Amino acid sequence: MKKSFLFAFRGFSACLRTERNFRFHLAVAFYVLVGGVILKITAAEWIAVLLCVGAVLGAEIFNTAIEKVCDALHPGQSAAIGLAKDMAAGAVLMFALISAAVGGIIFFRAERLRQLLAFVRANPLPAIVLSLTVPLALYFVFRSYANDKSSHHHHRRPSKRR
Repeated sequence: MKKSFLFAFRGFSACLRTERNFRFHLAVAFYVLVGGVILKITAAEWIAVLLCVGAVLGAEIFNTAIEKVCDALHPGQSAAIGLAKDMAAGAVLMFALISAAVGGIIFFRAERLRQLLAFVRANPLPAIVLSLTVPLALYFVFRSYANDKSSHHHHRRPSKRR
């Protein structure tokens, strides 16, 4: 059991180091979770938010795993491999779009926006500190790691399909 957790954390860590989109989704998740704490969302809303965060991050990890397997099995260009990679990326997009819609329903209602404004007025220091984390989050997402494949651009995808 210990080895299973070790392998899982190793996979998570590899995705964190090599996938810019995964880091982006993780950064967005951080701000969504902080927003949930600040706005004191309900238990049902927490369930929806946590399911969405887990689904998007999990889909991104599955997408990466599918890409790795495809690249290992067929290192050259292949229309079928390109389509499989595009479908996996499409799954991530679907989870992300639905999660954004759920987030919009939960966080972008008039009373929630008023609640957020009231929090900022009543607690300017935490609001300032939180806003100062944005450059750190951008650095986290966009910095290059030695083994970062974010410049990869799916170079094994064919340029044309039938």
